[in-house]
Parts: sequence; C-alpha cells; structure tokens
Amino acid sequence: MYQVLEVSLADLTRLYQYKQQDLFMADFSLKGFDYPWLISSRPWKSGEKVLDVGAAYSPLPIHIQQCYGCEMWVTDDFGLKSSELFWTRNSSPHEHIAKHPEVKYVLERLGIPKESSLPPDYFDVVYSVSALEHVPFALMPSVWQHMNSLLKPGGEMLHAIDIAFPSNAGLRKVLAAIVFDALYILTPQGMRQRHCLATPKAYARLILQTLGVHYQLGKHLSALNMVLDPDVLTEDYRYGLHRINKDQMTDYHYQRVASLLLRMKKA
Repeated sequence: MYQVLEVSLADLTRLYQYKQQDLFMADFSLKGFDYPWLISSRPWKSGEKVLDVGAAYSPLPIHIQQCYGCEMWVTDDFGLKSSELFWTRNSSPHEHIAKHPEVKYVLERLGIPKESSLPPDYFDVVYSVSALEHVPFALMPSVWQHMNSLLKPGGEMLHAIDIAFPSNAGLRKVLAAIVFDALYILTPQGMRQRHCLATPKAYARLILQTLGVHYQLGKHLSALNMVLDPDVLTEDYRYGLHRINKDQMTDYHYQRVASLLLRMKKA
C-alpha cells in the first residue's frame, strides 16, 4: 500500500518561488519546474539508493549524486534500438556514461521484471521526469508494477508526467475529456488504459488503481480546471520554437502541455 503525499499539477505560483530561491535549473518550462519540485519535495540523504527512470542525458541524477551523496542509478536504453530523431541527434550514450562513473547506468527499459537486472526491494526513491508519458499504454501498468517491485518498504515514488491540454484539439475535445472524467467508473478497463493520458485525473486514477491505492482525487485535476485555471503551468512558447528548429518541423502548431505530479510513500 501507499500513502499519497501529493497529486497536483505544476503551477506558476510555485515556479516563481523556485526561481526566487534559485533552486536547481528552475526555469519557465516544464522541466524547469519539475527538477526543483523533485529536489525540494523531500530531504535527500547521503547513501540513499535512488533510481531515475528514463533519465537519458538528464543532469538531474548527476546533481543529486554530487550534492547529496546518494547512490544514483539510471535505467534507460537511450533508444539504442530506435531510429527516432530524438536519439540520433544526441551524442553517444556510451560517451555520456563514461563521463559520469558516479552514476550507475542500466541500459534497459522497465516493464518485464524477470528480464531486468535491477535489484528488487532495493531503492529508497524511484522517480521520473517527463518519461512515463512515452510508455505505450499497453505496457503502462506493468511498468508501474515493476517500479513498485524495485522500491523498498518505506520508500518514495516521485513522478512528473507530461499531460497534453485537451484544448489542443478544440472545444469538442475539451467536452469529451470532461465527459470521460465524469463517466470514468462506467468505462471499460481497456478504454481507461488506452486513453490514460486524456486528462490528468484519468492518468492518476489508473495509476492508483494499478497500485491498489484508494484515494479521493480533487477537482483541481479535472479537465475543465486544467484548461481554465491560469495558474496551471504550460511549456514556454520558446521551447516550442526550440523543438521546431531542432527537429526541422514544418507544422508550427503549438501544443500546450502540463505536468502531473505524483508523490507517494510505500507502506
């Protein structure tokens, strides 16, 4: 079982505070919120065993190891079997790993515990930043169950998941998202899983169900609140242009994305 410590959306109010406090990489972007949120959410202790899921070239695990003396692990296959442009434009993962011997990199993905080299019941903290939304919906429950098996009793999970605003597809999609949230308990399990990223509430519900956690989610996670609340943080427009330039995109449509924050402690 888990004690739910936080289920929320990234917000401007906290980001302003992170910027004023000059926390690690605080900036007007989703990761510019997620990194300081994760760092400030708990008291990190020397010797803690920490797993970053899907970090790839992220500086966060390196920062945690150097600043707090944690035993840092990263599990990510760095797209070695993928031809996606995101991976081919980066430097060699082997060069990156060689530059950071203070972090233990494991070149594999989660979801099949029997094929994993990661030790079960070993980690004090399992976290991710902008990674789990890329997991195929069919594998999503098994990935969360795998993370659960890696976390020791008393350990914490902290995850920041990118969730697209339903308003990206217009009013019809917003209305569909509101109906989906309202009728969620009546929808088949397969539909819940297939559309888990439709709203922040839908994703949180499915995760809590997967882990066997009973928790009443607040209205602040509703699709309507996500669209209408001006305090809900969205990616800075400059980062949209940055992606257009580096990926040589010809579609200039900007997609608004928010960050769903989940923080839980294992009993």
